[in-house]
Amino acid sequence: MKRSKRTNQLAAVRKLGTVAMATVEAARENAAVRVEEARTKALQSVTKLERAFETRVTRAMSRLGVPTTREVRALAREVAQLKASVQRLARSRARA
Repeated sequence: MKRSKRTNQLAAVRKLGTVAMATVEAARENAAVRVEEARTKALQSVTKLERAFETRVTRAMSRLGVPTTREVRALAREVAQLKASVQRLARSRARA
């Protein structure tokens, strides 16, 4: 009978260990999901803050009269076109 009692105790300990391991694994998975959710929310918040900051900086620069990137590029294209025109005129005058 002692052997049967001991076997039952061992079985109970094993079962308890299995349940404990399953609980730990479930808690770990739950924590991983929560960490990922928190990371996603933090990333969304940072992105939102960056957009707001960029918008405010753009408005402030506009009020100060600082040209936008688009305006600078358009101006650079125009300068390149004017430079090409001047070079063509200089060559045609040199031939004449």
